[in-house]
This record gives sequence, C-alpha cells and structure tokens, in this order.
Amino acid sequence: MEDEKKLYYLDDDFMFRCCSLFRNDSDDFGDCTNWSHSFKNGKDVYTCKQHGIHFHCPKHPEIELELFDDSSLRCRICGKDKIVWSFDSLRSKCLKALNSEQFKKAKLIRINDFYVPQAKTKEKTEDYWVTTDVKTDKDGDTIIVVYVGDNTDKKRKAQLFIKPEKGQFTYDHKDLDPSTIISKIEVTFKDRKITHEFE
Repeated sequence: MEDEKKLYYLDDDFMFRCCSLFRNDSDDFGDCTNWSHSFKNGKDVYTCKQHGIHFHCPKHPEIELELFDDSSLRCRICGKDKIVWSFDSLRSKCLKALNSEQFKKAKLIRINDFYVPQAKTKEKTEDYWVTTDVKTDKDGDTIIVVYVGDNTDKKRKAQLFIKPEKGQFTYDHKDLDPSTIISKIEVTFKDRKITHEFE
C-alpha cells in the first residue's frame, strides 16, 4: 500500500510537504521534484536540492510552488509571487511545525527533578504488597516513595510521597485513591506527626 501523502499548512502563504528524500538520499528520486543525481560506489544517488521540503500553494494545495527568482516562489495558477527573505528560515519554520506534531504525545520528563536512589525495601502479605523507595532530590533532600498494592492486580496501587525535610506528605492522583487500599497512615517528622485517616 502506497504511503499516505501529507501536506502541512504553515500559514496563509505556504503549505509544505516532505519528499521521499527528506530523511535520506536514495537510489530513486521518488516524489522529489528538485533533485541532483550522482554516483557513489557505482550506484545512483539522488539528493533533494531543497533539503526534502517542498512548498505548495494554500489556495491550490495540489500545486507545488516554483522558484521564480532567487527570492520568490510562484503558483502557476495564482500567478502571484510569494517573497521569501530566507529559504533557510522558512525551512526552519517548517521543521518546527513538524516537530510540534511529532511531540504532541511525547513523554514529559522533568529534567531538573532528578532523584538519586538511596534504599529500597519490599514487603508482602497475603493480600497486599508494600514497596518503599528512598531517594535524594536535586536539593539534597530526601523523598520517600511508598507504593501500596493489591496482590490480585498489580496495576491496583496507591503511590505516596513523603518529604521529611520539607514536612510534606502527598499522593499521586494518577494512581488509585489511597482510601481504596489504606484506612490510615501516620507519618512522624522531626517537629510534628501527621495522621491521615481515609474514609
């Protein structure tokens, strides 16, 4: 099955597409319309002269814009010149637009909130399991992560965070509500004790 063709809308003046030579040179020019040809190691090599990005008319998306002079592109139907002050800058905008599509579902990582593992323990009863993970954050403070789970389903777990130096106790809202597994938790800090009873 042939790959689905995609046109990306950049602004009122330009749409663009990525040709088959966008990522790599090839032994076939594919759907590239502005390529150079050479021989390497006795083989045909085609390279896109436009770095794999081709511009189209937003009013006539099927029409690829043609280079009219060194600083403008023209649609053969509109006949209107579109001034380009910098082709490198225009290509950069296209790449940013492509990246925004590709990174919509990217995993988000907080690079500044790194943790250094210190200790880890595991306990298990007939019905439940508890894992305690002690780490140090970027400020040198301790964070204790307590996982409490149901033996019948590994995905059923509550995740609690205890920060002794900061005197904080929280839980992860993405996991189970602790009240589904825990009836009471008590945390003793240097200056106070926090007791939380779950309904």
